[in-house]
Amino acid sequence: MTRRFEGKVVIVTGGSLGIGRSCVLQFAREGATVVACARRKPKLDELAEQVAALDGRFKGVGLDVNDLDGFATLIQETFDEFGRLDVLVNNAPSVRGGMVLDQTIQDWRSNFTASVDSVFVGCREAMRLMQGQGSGSIINVSSVSSLRAGMAAGAYSASKAAVNQFTACAAMEAAPYNVRLNVVAPGSTLTPGMEAATQKDQLLQDKIAGSIPMKRHGSSEEMAEAICFLASDQASFITGVILPVDGGKTPQMHIPDFDITALDNVDVS
Repeated sequence: MTRRFEGKVVIVTGGSLGIGRSCVLQFAREGATVVACARRKPKLDELAEQVAALDGRFKGVGLDVNDLDGFATLIQETFDEFGRLDVLVNNAPSVRGGMVLDQTIQDWRSNFTASVDSVFVGCREAMRLMQGQGSGSIINVSSVSSLRAGMAAGAYSASKAAVNQFTACAAMEAAPYNVRLNVVAPGSTLTPGMEAATQKDQLLQDKIAGSIPMKRHGSSEEMAEAICFLASDQASFITGVILPVDGGKTPQMHIPDFDITALDNVDVS
């Protein structure tokens, strides 16, 4: 195991479950001091025990990132306590799906508050600190839904697309200060959130997996690996990018189901 984050200080939002939890464990294994926030403090307490078993350094804070002032305070207090901030992972998820004709303005805004407002506040506060110290990396977790259209996902997809473009703009502002901002856009990933969205319907989960070129879902650990790569010095000249981690789903051209072997002997010249 490499120690790419030895001596580094990392904040992960939504760190109690899924991708956030895997990020906490990966950063801790690689030597970072990790501060994670989530709404479920007991889950963070359980995670603290796992990190301790890895001889890692961890602090869990019960906080909903919709509390924007509280989130800004957490970032400043982390910097004050540890003397630096090297990585921020804006991961905390919020999904309010629904068809356009059925959604209220409150439904629309709830997606943007969690997915966009908190990312803006997190980036603003972290950039200020990181630019002062002359280095830092921010990873904003988006979704392949920000790159491709789908049913009943208008508000969620729009909010994640906003994250993509905001990250690119912020990356331009931060680049002269050696502060990098990038996006990881996960595809279908086996997490508690995905299980809830599919109501643990195995048939539906298998159908989704079958639509992916690699014929499987991703794991939260695979998403964490991509996030940690972009956060590390191995990606020191990468900023302003959107990295889909989706088993090939984003570039896939949709073709209705048919027997493709029927084309084997077709002359189209």
